[in-house]
Amino acid sequence: MAGAALILVRHGRPAIDPATPSTTWPLCPEGREGCTKLAERVAAYAPTAVISSPEPKALQTARIIGDRVGLAVETDAGLHEHKRQQLSFGSEQAFRERIAAVFDKPSEPVGGVETAHAAAERLAATLARHEGAPLVAVTHGTILSVYLGEKLNCDAHDLWRSLHMPDAFVLDADGRLIERIS
Repeated sequence: MAGAALILVRHGRPAIDPATPSTTWPLCPEGREGCTKLAERVAAYAPTAVISSPEPKALQTARIIGDRVGLAVETDAGLHEHKRQQLSFGSEQAFRERIAAVFDKPSEPVGGVETAHAAAERLAATLARHEGAPLVAVTHGTILSVYLGEKLNCDAHDLWRSLHMPDAFVLDADGRLIERIS
């Protein structure tokens, strides 16, 4: 479809294992199925490149999309999630409360070494290093929400709460939202 420059994707649903770091979680069967459906919709935009965070859940999401559109996937560590290594997953409710603190204080390194603003800047710099239009970039929920919150002038925490796994945002060359695919 004409006009798309960037398709920013949040990875599919992972197989959550509280005993292991979230950075090692693969997709669950439901997550793979959701990514297959998303890939069909993304294919309509005829992407020319696919990049991904190196985390298994993101890389598997990107490979499902890449396979559908006939493109190899390039990994880039700049697409990894907001650095908050001191915030463990814990219960779903506890996790949501800890993430709320990240959005409430975007200029402070809540739970880690990186501010939410710095994460969004890292994502922007990573995207700028890659060519292709539309470019598919598979990343994670918090960094995607902070980046899009700033770009689309919307509340990043509200956006995060509304995210699906997977979810995709199609933007034009000026950074305007064309379509949300969820």
